[in-house]
Amino acid sequence: MSKESSSEPKHSLKVGYILKMFPRLSETFILNEILELERQGVEVEVFSLMPPGDGRFHGSLSELKLTIEYVLREKPESYWDKLSKLPPGLVPSMDRWQKAVDFLREHSIPKELDMLLRALWIGALAKSRGVQHLHAHFATISTRMAALVNILYGIPFSFTCHAKDIFRETVNRNLFRELTEKSAFAITVSDFNRKYILDHTPGIDAEKVKKLYNGINLDFFEVPTDRSPLSADPIKIISVGRLVPKKGFGVLLESVRMLLDEELNLEVSIIGDGEDQESLLHLSQRLGLENHVKFLGALPIEEVRRSCSEATMMALACIPDADGNMDALPTVLLESLALDLPAVSTTLTGCPEILADGSGELVEPGNAKAMAEGIKNLKSRVESGDWEVGSARKRAETLFNLSTNVGTLKAHFESSALHGE
Repeated sequence: MSKESSSEPKHSLKVGYILKMFPRLSETFILNEILELERQGVEVEVFSLMPPGDGRFHGSLSELKLTIEYVLREKPESYWDKLSKLPPGLVPSMDRWQKAVDFLREHSIPKELDMLLRALWIGALAKSRGVQHLHAHFATISTRMAALVNILYGIPFSFTCHAKDIFRETVNRNLFRELTEKSAFAITVSDFNRKYILDHTPGIDAEKVKKLYNGINLDFFEVPTDRSPLSADPIKIISVGRLVPKKGFGVLLESVRMLLDEELNLEVSIIGDGEDQESLLHLSQRLGLENHVKFLGALPIEEVRRSCSEATMMALACIPDADGNMDALPTVLLESLALDLPAVSTTLTGCPEILADGSGELVEPGNAKAMAEGIKNLKSRVESGDWEVGSARKRAETLFNLSTNVGTLKAHFESSALHGE
């Protein structure tokens, strides 16, 4: 991917994204956010701390104008050599180096020399390229790196926190509080998340923690005109997500078995891959679901859209993980709204904020019988007219419009760049 020609007009705002890995097939929300920022006239630089590991990419990746700078782990001598060749004005003063080291040691952040050297290099690149604000996703290594660059170079930063970086029992609350303190602002993706952060992080500056929903590109997810009705035989259920415990696919499979025993004819497609793939395949076989459940693996967003458009219902059985991790605001539920696809999920975290006001069906997490009842109830609601056609799409347009929500994020960036160091 290369930049457009120099004849392109200069942008008034330049933002650098520090990400653990980019691009990543499972993180469509980051790709969508950056694409929309570019559409709204923001010039974006991406600094990725790891090379892409998926081997498969969304087609919309080709729409990006930016270049990706991979700042990978290297031998210290390699970074010392790069840094020694920088102009004197790009090398921070030694007191800033000391503050960065103090930050790393205070919070026992591992691989401190590697972190320091890469932060120095990212900051030098960002400074030389005119980056006015840095943003990171997940309050883990990427945000720690953004905070280090801020300490070293004074470039203001912000971060978006999602799920594992909020809910896990292992989250360092003191570090989280300091990252928020050093940031211009911290975004989280639901009201549930924001309340959880404030309740579990003593002393945090509540004014800096802002709720901003992830958005959906409504032009990309057009409502299909030929969707199979829920009265069809078989009922086509789609479920999308990484095959990990918090997605609750085991609960979904058990609910499918219950519905088949009640003589409902179902065809279930599960899109995604992950650590639980083998165990879920074994569970499906043990439950006798081979003729009713298909595991399609991870797919690009264009194929996910097509599969969802052909389905009659979305089902996502989110549950809490053993370490406290939970799904925060499942992107696939936002996509189901945009497609006006009836959906059933659980009352966990931000799911009720997505499927509120009758736009979907919500059930108790971890309860296969409740999930089965939710699927039946949703089917009955659609057939009786209680689920209003167009209601889900309208909710997406009102709350989860990518253009509107990224416009709000852009305004935060502009304010930070205006008042930055």
